[in-house]
Amino acid sequence: MVAAMLAVLLISATFINHDKVWAALHKALQFIPGIGVVSEDSTTERYVLKKPISLSVGEGSIIVTGIMSDDELTYITMTGSQAPRPEQVILINERGAEYSINGSMASWSSTEWASEFWYKGRLDAVGSMKLILPVDPPVEVPITLEKAETFSSYPEMGETAAINGVSITAIPDRVGDKARVSLVSTHSEDFFIIDYGIVGVHMHDESQRLNVMDAEGQKMEIEHIQGLTAPEGELYFKLSGDVGNRYTLTLPEISVTYRDEVTVKIPTEAQDNLNQTFEIAGFPVTITKIERVEESSLRVHLDFHYDDQSAASLYNLSIEQSNSAKLNERTGAIEYIEFEMKPGAKEMTLKFNRPDVVIRGPWQFEFSEESFKANE
Repeated sequence: MVAAMLAVLLISATFINHDKVWAALHKALQFIPGIGVVSEDSTTERYVLKKPISLSVGEGSIIVTGIMSDDELTYITMTGSQAPRPEQVILINERGAEYSINGSMASWSSTEWASEFWYKGRLDAVGSMKLILPVDPPVEVPITLEKAETFSSYPEMGETAAINGVSITAIPDRVGDKARVSLVSTHSEDFFIIDYGIVGVHMHDESQRLNVMDAEGQKMEIEHIQGLTAPEGELYFKLSGDVGNRYTLTLPEISVTYRDEVTVKIPTEAQDNLNQTFEIAGFPVTITKIERVEESSLRVHLDFHYDDQSAASLYNLSIEQSNSAKLNERTGAIEYIEFEMKPGAKEMTLKFNRPDVVIRGPWQFEFSEESFKANE
């Protein structure tokens, strides 16, 4: 349900030519900091947490990364490290009305976690309020939500670059002595962005990941707060304090997942030169050969026709069967998948879906030290 509600806020535009790209960017827009959502519905009064809140909890920490509240819902995101994970939070508004907000989604490891909390309905989140985290011992946090600012276009929010059908806007902000850059985008509805190059494609060189350089060409150390909101397009780096300093943010490539699937029938007998080709999300995939690893295990070799020089390359896809895969050590593209099959079966039906594609830029953005002082 949370995903469905957030989907209403997400903006997409199909690019046909340059003029239409920029026409699509000129709308009445509201950016939700910390959550990375842009809303076209500027008629709704929407209140947001402008800056993240960092808390020391026991021997660890919790960061309230984002809060959004309007007439229909309130949505809260937070992450924790070496700290207890609350399954619900309590919000007390300025008039003293108390609301219990249950967790809607979470992911965690032994030390790190990220959670989302969702409340359907109006709770008058205006003015000074309290957020209570019912951990042991409970943590009470004073918060103030401010009315979301409205923009007439993406370039008004931040520097914008459009390459290969994807327009990316870098929104500058400042949190203490750190620069905060939020990345948002408009693109075809056929796919969604899963990584702005902050994590990068497995096996790809470090030079293909997002980077920030100062005026002397020195690479800045980037801080990235893990979260659930997709895509994770928020990063931090330490500001120099020098008024004349400048920073260059470069995204050499991004990763997207297409909303496409295809069903393919394959033989289960070993074949060295099968060369069976199908297409997914417009990219050709060739099944080059099939191996019988064991009596009930099949290995299917795939050629994604990966091209370093193309605007986009397929490098991953999923199948419904539980499987393992071998990746190319340079491109990160799948070379073969291996999975169990029914003994005695003459053929198998494979459903391929969620194809992951790298789209190449570069998208580049220039900032001055002053860029991060406007909202201080």
